[in-house]
Amino acid sequence: MEFVIGEAEARKRKKNVLLGGLFSLALAGIIAVQQYRSPEEYNGALFWSIVGFVVLANLVNYYRHRRYLRLVRTHRVVVQPGKVQFRTGGESSELDVKDIAAMVFHRKRRALQHIQIRLKSDKGIRLEGYDDLETLGRLIAEQIPSEHVKDGAP
Repeated sequence: MEFVIGEAEARKRKKNVLLGGLFSLALAGIIAVQQYRSPEEYNGALFWSIVGFVVLANLVNYYRHRRYLRLVRTHRVVVQPGKVQFRTGGESSELDVKDIAAMVFHRKRRALQHIQIRLKSDKGIRLEGYDDLETLGRLIAEQIPSEHVKDGAP
């Protein structure tokens, strides 16, 4: 079965990028007002260093968001017997379910937020934002021993 990242996740990330930009503008505005009120305490170097940092951080955030949107269009997770395949564009990687040491379903108010998979090699994989994340997790969990699965669902 094949799973894709949903539109709701893209909207949520876009909202977070916009909120970060707004908070950054507010921070720069507060520093500008304080510099105007008491220039002896808030000098121009502080203002321009804050503005420079805020602009740089938001440009990096925006670049990462655009890259995410570009990659997510071609990203797929395919669950097959004995393996989970991750495909993005022309690249593909496989996870053998025998390599899964633990699988944790993280919930908030009974709604599944994300799934954390820990491998025997101590590496981790976080699954979030997929359409029908519950089914994706269930299909993987069915292939591993039940004592390796932790689900906080009532």
